[in-house]
Amino acid sequence: MSLCAEVVPIGGPRALGRLTYLVPDHLADTVRPGTRVLVPLGRRKVTAVVADLPVARPAGIALREIADSLDSEIVVPADVLGLAEWTAGYYLAALPEALALALGKGLTATSSKLLHLVDAAVARNDAERRVVEFLQASGGRADQGLLKRRLPAAGLPAALRSLTGRGAIRSEDTLHGPRVKERYATVIEVVGEAGEELATELFRRAPKRRRLWEHLLALPARRASMTSLTEDLGNVSAQLRELEAAGLVSRVREEVYRAIPLAKDKDVRPELSPEQKLAVEDVRTSFGRFEAFMLHGVTGSGKTEVYLRLIEEALERGLGALVLVPEIPLTHQAVARLTARFGPTVAVLHSELGAGERWDQWRRLCRREATIAVGARSAVMAPVADLGLVVVDEEHDPAYKQGDGIRYNGRDLAVIRARQAACPVVLASATPSLETWANAGAGRYRTLKLPHRVSGGRLPPVEVVDLRGRDITALGGISEYLARELESNYKAGGQSLLFLNRRGWAGSLQCYQCGNTVDCRSCSVALKLHKQEGRLRCHHCDSRRPVPDLCPDCGADGLLAAGLGTQRLERAVAKLLPEARVARLDRDTAAARGSSAAILEAWRRGDFDVLVGTQMVAKGHDVAGVTLVGVIQADSPLCMPDFRGAERAFQLLCQVAGRAGRGERPGRVIVQTYRPEHPAVRAAVAHDYTGFAEQELAERQELAYPPHTRMTLIRFEGRKEDAVSRLATRAAAFVSRQPGSWPNLIVRGPAASPIARLRSRYRYQLQLRSSEAASPRRAAAALREAFEAEARKTGVRVIIDVDPVDMM
Repeated sequence: MSLCAEVVPIGGPRALGRLTYLVPDHLADTVRPGTRVLVPLGRRKVTAVVADLPVARPAGIALREIADSLDSEIVVPADVLGLAEWTAGYYLAALPEALALALGKGLTATSSKLLHLVDAAVARNDAERRVVEFLQASGGRADQGLLKRRLPAAGLPAALRSLTGRGAIRSEDTLHGPRVKERYATVIEVVGEAGEELATELFRRAPKRRRLWEHLLALPARRASMTSLTEDLGNVSAQLRELEAAGLVSRVREEVYRAIPLAKDKDVRPELSPEQKLAVEDVRTSFGRFEAFMLHGVTGSGKTEVYLRLIEEALERGLGALVLVPEIPLTHQAVARLTARFGPTVAVLHSELGAGERWDQWRRLCRREATIAVGARSAVMAPVADLGLVVVDEEHDPAYKQGDGIRYNGRDLAVIRARQAACPVVLASATPSLETWANAGAGRYRTLKLPHRVSGGRLPPVEVVDLRGRDITALGGISEYLARELESNYKAGGQSLLFLNRRGWAGSLQCYQCGNTVDCRSCSVALKLHKQEGRLRCHHCDSRRPVPDLCPDCGADGLLAAGLGTQRLERAVAKLLPEARVARLDRDTAAARGSSAAILEAWRRGDFDVLVGTQMVAKGHDVAGVTLVGVIQADSPLCMPDFRGAERAFQLLCQVAGRAGRGERPGRVIVQTYRPEHPAVRAAVAHDYTGFAEQELAERQELAYPPHTRMTLIRFEGRKEDAVSRLATRAAAFVSRQPGSWPNLIVRGPAASPIARLRSRYRYQLQLRSSEAASPRRAAAALREAFEAEARKTGVRVIIDVDPVDMM
């Protein structure tokens, strides 16, 4: 009797979870839990991961067989599958989606229908003629899915059935294998010894052969890849054949990993401060069991060295470690520090890697060739064997929250991962999120404090420039005071960092006659001016259009560039300091792969005098030469319609201020603001996290906002606004009239989202809040089930965001 296995299709229909298949006898030795297999699903074949084997055979059900095995080794360990299942359940997502999140793209095989044209003369109507003409234009064959996407839907299914039934077209299943495959190389290794007689015969009149032989003998392992031999010695094929014939060398085909360019750093092992020693010891005592720690350390307090010592402890115990950072530019810095200390045991996982590179890093972890994983939020599912420590750096950062697909929070999943692995997790920040602060206050997390900079220096003083009543356009958004200090700092040999959280040249083009802005045709936002490109761009859908000469609404001549962006600021600094070396770091300059790491490395080396940037420059970068930080517009987060606006403003100000004075020379911070009395600004100027947190938490409690309540945001999106509004209204009524089903539920909305139209889709949203943690999720799940059919019928997409971070 054949074995039965439970599998999870990767990226399959959202309603699917685990499915049961028969394991054919010829695959019994290769199909194991954690391996990928190919299974029939409907009319296609798809990739799935084996979740359990063997399992009981369901009674009365005719099972299909697994078609093929794709792996000879485990690629999805049980703990990764368990985390994917928890993710799907908590975030109300499909298990196949969660599993695809772990594995990434390029690792799935699937089949599709390939249509072949047999007889073009039998088309009977317009729909059939369109099919025939499409196949003729495609060389007589085409993928059925592509044909359905390109041709009008009217009459198409009937046309395909009719043409197939009459033999005018035929179809066949075509399997598209995984895009990512292992890479192999030929390796030459020495297997024999050349005695005196043989050496005389082989090398007497063959200097190239002798040179190759001596080169191989000089290598530490007496082996080299064919590629490296060719690079070092040129074409040596003929010489190798002679050495092979003499039995001195052999060729071996071996798998090789794709090389990843990594930043390099020197390992400096400083003496720990008393506070660092205490933090390390507190976490060390919790190895082998779950415990969550909030490491609250001021900027420059040596949090990274604490992580490194704890990772050392984990490795000494034979355990692995997982380190999360919020964004890819910080990954490069973390990798440089980790590889300097731990060498090749570090694996890297982030979205800037190619699919093949990610697959290689993934398998290094599965094979225990790497024991430390570092990466951005998706690395939380890295297959670290015997996980013994989880670290979340800059845990407050909103970048840990996924903005599309499964809207998971990498920080929160890191805590779950540690709980499932029974190991400690360290959540570290100079400005902890209020959720983490509240957990620590309630005793769910232990607090570790690093209140002083390890260099012995003090936090930089912060000065405020009140912009009210001042015209700063003459200097491109820079006040006269900041301009003088920039010039003075440059002449003194210090580096200056200018922070402005808006890229482009200007925030909008506005008509001086009618007052209208040039807006995106697909989104309800103004287009941003990118003067260097000579274009207007939408920062949401990335649509682009030329800069118009006249106002599109009234035809007036004289559009004004309103607002300030990093491009304009960079130009202003270059004009102010014509001799200075000025650079910019934002999403535009960091678009090319590796460009952000290159800019930051040059900044650390001192190649630039002034760096202008968005929030990419505010996080975690340790550059000793920075002695002046300028915040150009401190108020932008305070203007957002989001209850977290004050928290984000405070965190950004503190984080960017913390870049100053990290070396031997003291630093200064100058903040330009139109709202100097705002509590977030005043607390940031005083470096008073505790005072800010207490006041902000009191306001949140009064308004019943997180972390005092749990929230789920439901967004309704569609191309027809009336259909979206109608469904949102009915959904709100549905959850409001069942108060007993979800205790203490607060329903707010529906209302148009702050960005009411995005990518040509109208957006309404509904807030569900409750002091009962599970109530919003239960209500959201019931709402989706009740309105799923209607949403599909009306073309409205229902998006559920559990524990939302972005309210826009």
